[in-house]
Amino acid sequence: MQYIKIKETIAEQIEQGMLAAGQKLPSERQLAETFATTRVTLREALSLLETEGLIYREDRRGWFIAPPRIDFPLSMAEDFLVLAENQGRQASLSVIRAKNTLANKQVSGWLQLGPFAEVYAVEMLRYLEKRPVCLVRYWVHAEKHAAQDCDVAQELFAWLRQRESLHDIHVNDSVTVGCLSGETAVMLHAAPGTPAIVIERKVYRGKHPVAAEITIWRHDTLTVTSNAAHLSQ
Repeated sequence: MQYIKIKETIAEQIEQGMLAAGQKLPSERQLAETFATTRVTLREALSLLETEGLIYREDRRGWFIAPPRIDFPLSMAEDFLVLAENQGRQASLSVIRAKNTLANKQVSGWLQLGPFAEVYAVEMLRYLEKRPVCLVRYWVHAEKHAAQDCDVAQELFAWLRQRESLHDIHVNDSVTVGCLSGETAVMLHAAPGTPAIVIERKVYRGKHPVAAEITIWRHDTLTVTSNAAHLSQ
């Protein structure tokens, strides 16, 4: 099939370094002319490359070559900025909002809260090389962490670490695959329907929930990793 051959040709050029990370591809019209095909066939090839994380699309801007993924270890209390720096990447944060608010049903369940309980809620964007790659939302008990005593530019673990020991803290993660839509797609400069990786994280001290977090990633930006368990004979 022609779209498979087109996909393989572009993938080969990426693998050989002929197309650099962050480089913008020619327009769909130009690519269709280059490969002597229709834009419908071309888009099938581009969609396959996007699914494999080799290219990404920015809404109204076109297609770009995806940079290398970062390794994201599950169930570890590690900050994104530190994680990215250790892998040679340039990372930054941008706070969207941070405020005390009534916990919704989902957050109340995660944090084991009663009716009308307040939480401190933070929403921010994570960037790699100035590209927005992840929307973060996290919640902590409002009575334990006053809003006026918070540097909202901090991520969850940096924030907790500043206010209390992380001794006896453990993390439970769950990972699902979805797609970007609505406000989330707009904030990540993505077209609706772009694949996404969603990580739900619960932070506990012993058996007691301390915080909860949801991160919604553009799927081409990370590889989820986990330490191998030691199996007994």
